[in-house]
Amino acid sequence: MIISHRRRFVILAPWKTASSTIRARLGTLCESPYSAFYHLNPDLGRVVHQHLTLADFAELPESRLGYRTAAFVRNPYDRVYSGFHQLIRDVSHQPRADFPDEEVRALVMMQLAENYAHLGRAEFAFEAWLALLQERQVEDAGRNSSFPLHPANYWTHRDGRQEVDFIGRVESFETDFDRLCAELGVEADSRANANVSARESELAGDEHGYRYAARMSSGARRKVNELFREDFALFGYEQLT
Repeated sequence: MIISHRRRFVILAPWKTASSTIRARLGTLCESPYSAFYHLNPDLGRVVHQHLTLADFAELPESRLGYRTAAFVRNPYDRVYSGFHQLIRDVSHQPRADFPDEEVRALVMMQLAENYAHLGRAEFAFEAWLALLQERQVEDAGRNSSFPLHPANYWTHRDGRQEVDFIGRVESFETDFDRLCAELGVEADSRANANVSARESELAGDEHGYRYAARMSSGARRKVNELFREDFALFGYEQLT
């Protein structure tokens, strides 16, 4: 989450929607008092990080300042596939990270252990992992702060109504990012792309802009359609069968 008091805007950061790239480009404007890494937020009373949902943000004092708000979204197929690989990286690298205190570290280790067990039951295979994915894991954003795949509308809508002022799409990122900067009256520090693997940067999208849907079986696509049906409806992404 980027908060700029000078320019009076907030950019929320759904998982797997180019949030690292946005921070790399606009990071010098960020004046957020909150750590991007795991920390205990006193207003929320629980451990969170930079990927605060719209409902979480509404509990913070900055939500009452009248700033413009924005978020980027991404089609559910690519978010799920990319999120699966994010989980694999996190269970490997996060235990070696520097945490603010032992209590926060202990909680995150428990969350990572749950994610690792899920991956292990699937033998670290995407479709087996997806088949084991339960709706409660996707819908409950407060249960496991290390699970990266809640519906993107948790950052943009409330009760089916759009609450943020601007929604951009990863599928048209450069165009939408320029449009966002124009609306906010800001200039990017660079055109850097952060946290993008070589595999992803070289992979072209299909006619819908989806990069990973073709790698999924029809059964896997149906599972994604079911779990993220609201995202498809609210953002106008086409469901594949």
